[in-house]
Amino acid sequence: MRPSAAETGTAPVPVVPPAVARTEAFRRACRYEWRHLAGLRSTWILLGVVGLLSLLTGVTFLFDLDETRPVGAAALSDAIAWTPLATQVPALCFFVLVLGTGPVSTDLVRGAARTTWLAVNGRGTAYAAKCLVGFAMGLATAATSALLGAASCSVVLAVGGAPQPDWAGVVLPALRFSLWMGCWALLCPALVSLIRSRIVPVLFLCTWPLLGERLVGGAVGWLPGLDGVGGWLPFAAGRAMLTDVSAYPADDRPFARALVGSQLSTTSATAMFCLYTALVAAAGCWAYCRRDAKPG
Repeated sequence: MRPSAAETGTAPVPVVPPAVARTEAFRRACRYEWRHLAGLRSTWILLGVVGLLSLLTGVTFLFDLDETRPVGAAALSDAIAWTPLATQVPALCFFVLVLGTGPVSTDLVRGAARTTWLAVNGRGTAYAAKCLVGFAMGLATAATSALLGAASCSVVLAVGGAPQPDWAGVVLPALRFSLWMGCWALLCPALVSLIRSRIVPVLFLCTWPLLGERLVGGAVGWLPGLDGVGGWLPFAAGRAMLTDVSAYPADDRPFARALVGSQLSTTSATAMFCLYTALVAAAGCWAYCRRDAKPG
């Protein structure tokens, strides 16, 4: 048996941890974030509520079910996307808001950042993993919700004897809705990183798309040469991304256009909303990598 360092009087040899490649570190960080998110009971409660409400989507068509004509693809798309035309943002985003703001706020606000950075080999890796897992969670939640909602509507229409809608016309809106929710799940941690609070970003994301941006867009529109700029603001582009006004009947288009508040096409609006999201996420990364780890 070899004598210990204390018995021989020699200094112990320090143990150097093996170097980990960036890709492996990022994979481990993503796994860490997923396990953290999946280990929370609140995550599964919220997802269960979302699933239940998605299945109830078809019930909304019972009130004005017409057995002589099919439901329009635009109306069906709006229903499975949690009525963004009426509520200005998909109502699903308020559920994802709870999950999206949690990981970063736990680190920065509650003082767990140092542990996270040590566990995943750096701040940038930690932030990138939170963003990727959050984006995937938002996109998958929206896609699953849209699928459940479409199945619910199909069953209700079949039982009611009404003709089925043009399902091919629902695919692209459902994909845009899923992408929108993925972007929303990126905005949540980014704003928490920038503001270093959980409550303020939640209040901002609840009020700005519904009220603040409309007021700013209206005020800017009064300035010379800036008429129409409000339609290029982030959530105006987001509304145009979710709602294809050209798919509505001609009589309904002026009202739908007024609710959307943007003249952008769905393609341009999708690119614009994704660009805004990328810029905010990049700013959030900059702030996260420079934040003090102390709770505050």
